[in-house]
Amino acid sequence: MGSTAHKDQKGEADAMPFSVNTNSSALSTAQSLKRSDRDLQAIESRINTGRKINGAKDDGAIFALAQSLRADLSGFGVVQESMDLAIAVGEVSLAAVESISDLIIDMKEKALAAADPSLDDRSRAILNQDFIRLRDQVDKVVGNAAFNDLNLLNATTPALQPATDVKGGRNVDVPPYDIRLGGSDTDLIPSMVIDPLQDAKDSLTRLESALEQHTNIANVYGGRLRTLQTTREFAVKTSDVLQKNLGTLVDADLGREGARLQAAQTQQQLQVQSMSIANQLPTFALKLFGQ
Repeated sequence: MGSTAHKDQKGEADAMPFSVNTNSSALSTAQSLKRSDRDLQAIESRINTGRKINGAKDDGAIFALAQSLRADLSGFGVVQESMDLAIAVGEVSLAAVESISDLIIDMKEKALAAADPSLDDRSRAILNQDFIRLRDQVDKVVGNAAFNDLNLLNATTPALQPATDVKGGRNVDVPPYDIRLGGSDTDLIPSMVIDPLQDAKDSLTRLESALEQHTNIANVYGGRLRTLQTTREFAVKTSDVLQKNLGTLVDADLGREGARLQAAQTQQQLQVQSMSIANQLPTFALKLFGQ
């Protein structure tokens, strides 16, 4: 054993023992250096990832909560995509129904004119040609009312039931209709004409009924679309709130972490120097023996 000494305030000397076999100062400094290395690695990890919680080992409770929020956020993404598709199909269907309603109005005008008993046969025949042209456009509009191969107006697609929440709820549906000429949801038929006079009267009755039917269908689609859009907006706002909460839980304050990094690097450098000094202490024993 050897010792170094220093004087206290009373001028008395205190011995500081050291051993060539066990360098307690170096051991203590090494432990501090290891802690500094771990702290430095943790700070660098937070800076590199931008997160203060990167796994359960950082904080199990916070990590579990963050994972739950991430699952909900992922679910809201699916909900938005599901509703986006339903809204797109519904908007195409609504536009088609409104276009057919406009055709019905034009057809009704022709039928009303042709139903006049005083109208001569030649004029009625001309009106009938225009009427048939308008009538045949109905099926063309219906056939083009498809989005992503989904058509709600020709009896080929079942009701759309998009996801409306992350639990799989489907609280809003977009119903299908068959409004092709002769379809089950319209009084329009492919044989409808306005010549001769009696056919004009019959067609006028059908057109008045069909116009009411198509107006009701348009109202249904309009209401469902408003509901879907409101639900989607709520889902987007909820997703934004969850994203903000997730950031609060796991995102690192990069400004603060930068300051911690600089402090940790300085501390590590000082401990390296301390380690170097501590490792030199046993050599003092050699000097005691004149080595």
